[in-house]
Amino acid sequence: MQNWRSGGLLKTSGSAVGIGIVGCGNVARIHAEAIRLLPELELVSVCSRSKESARSLGKKFGVPACSDLQEMLADRDVRAVAICSPSGTHSQLGCAAALAGKHVLVEKPIDISVAKADRLIEACDRSGVRLAVALQSRHLDAPRLLKSAVETGRLGKLLLAGAYIKWYRTPEYYSSRPWRGTLEFDGGGALINQAIHTVDLLRWMMGPATGVHAHSGRLLHEGIEAEDTLVAALRFEGGALGIVEAATSAYPGFKRRLEITGTEGTVILEGDSLTTWSLRDGSPNPAASAAEVSDGSADPMAIDCEGHRRVLADFADSILRERKPLVDGRDGRESLELVESIYRFARG
Repeated sequence: MQNWRSGGLLKTSGSAVGIGIVGCGNVARIHAEAIRLLPELELVSVCSRSKESARSLGKKFGVPACSDLQEMLADRDVRAVAICSPSGTHSQLGCAAALAGKHVLVEKPIDISVAKADRLIEACDRSGVRLAVALQSRHLDAPRLLKSAVETGRLGKLLLAGAYIKWYRTPEYYSSRPWRGTLEFDGGGALINQAIHTVDLLRWMMGPATGVHAHSGRLLHEGIEAEDTLVAALRFEGGALGIVEAATSAYPGFKRRLEITGTEGTVILEGDSLTTWSLRDGSPNPAASAAEVSDGSADPMAIDCEGHRRVLADFADSILRERKPLVDGRDGRESLELVESIYRFARG
């Protein structure tokens, strides 16, 4: 059966999963670009409280636009939604989608509190729909090679880890959207927004943190409510120690860096490339020629859609094959739990 929308012929709807995008800001465009590359997905509609934003994105990708979420959720062609709205709205919108029987993909973080994440997870479980979180670094080749090395014991006993996210954002970045840098909608600043992917990798590699000590400050961007600079010291369940540095104050912005040291050597991830692979076994770097994925360290729009393409491909496959997504709601909750613990100490 063919599906005609906005005067144009879209993909046949046979085996493709119809998906709608909720929230039509910058990251929604990246989702739409990624969806366009995937035959197993069909972008059906877009929705935003801002009619202008919805119309603009809908026109660019040739799909209908609306400003009423219930209108989108009533569309039988919409089997899933990608929620690209401010972080503090993810659970509310995701719960509404789950109640309507739609599969749910939320942008990072899953929401701004563990309590809200739990409500979303419970709603999706109760409705029997898939819940995925767009933590795309877990889908990329170099981080997965590092994870495999940790899991198979090639680094030996883990001793030390460092996550360094020294990024830069201009004052205009924060002033361009009233919710950016707010506690109500962003949940915080550099840690929960910019550093969340790397903190998620750190937690994924090292396991739960049992001890946290942290300090944060608004040292450059005086006009925001949350932190632009944060440092944390961690102790992990296995005894290893760790450091997190997160900033949007570090001009001009540097590639994120994840370092992991064990008794058998050290591996360093810079951006999404393994730049150091120094193990006692003398093995060569397995990803020395891996393609770099743009990370947005200095410009939030200077990223391509490859990571999101992989997230969305996995999400579609999880729906079609009725399996758990690679990064589901509980995975997203784990990284948020660490972020929440760091904030709790930093804010006293």
